[in-house]
Amino acid sequence: MKWIFAILLVINILFFTVMQLGSSHGSEPMRGHDPVKADKIKLLAEPQKALAMPEPPVASGDGAFSEVKPEICLEWGQFSGDTLKRVVQVLEKLQLGEKLIQRKAEKSGGYWVYVTPRKTLQEAQKKVDELKQIGVQESYIVREPPVMQYAISLGIFSTAETATKYLDQLREKGVKSAVSGPRTQEINATVFQIKDSGESMTAQLTKLKLDFPGSELKAVECRKPARDE
Repeated sequence: MKWIFAILLVINILFFTVMQLGSSHGSEPMRGHDPVKADKIKLLAEPQKALAMPEPPVASGDGAFSEVKPEICLEWGQFSGDTLKRVVQVLEKLQLGEKLIQRKAEKSGGYWVYVTPRKTLQEAQKKVDELKQIGVQESYIVREPPVMQYAISLGIFSTAETATKYLDQLREKGVKSAVSGPRTQEINATVFQIKDSGESMTAQLTKLKLDFPGSELKAVECRKPARDE
């Protein structure tokens, strides 16, 4: 019985020794790793939200968008009768195509230089022939009744000053029967507009204008002819 007791005692001693050794090893930190320090632990900040895309700029009413400028044309006029036919022939040689717009002259306002009405169409035509003999090639017999029928239009102008200036030129040529005044009656006249006219075209038209005294060449806002023109 004593040897059994001795064996149990040895087993208890060994068990106690193993337990002590295990406890001492568990208290040491793992080799190759620093011990965790609670006071150094920091929570990660929340991830930043994606930056919002900047809103597109809003156009303000103070000229943020430049105003579209109107298209500018050269306007040449006003022509009627035989003069209109000559101008058409001249412009056809320039081969302007769709750049050329033909329309009726404005019906209101303006001034004109004219020879007072003759009694008959034959007398008016005779006067036109006399004017051509002294160098006045541009004229038009008004045929619309009643007041100015058989008057002879020598030029239509936008201002009284330009009409008076042309009248003075006619008087220097010996035309004594011509007068100037407001255009109170509609005259069947035509004007031409030329689009996309550069310096070269402007120079050509300025030169051609010299062959048509009384006509006016100016820059205006382009416009489309009315359907009834």
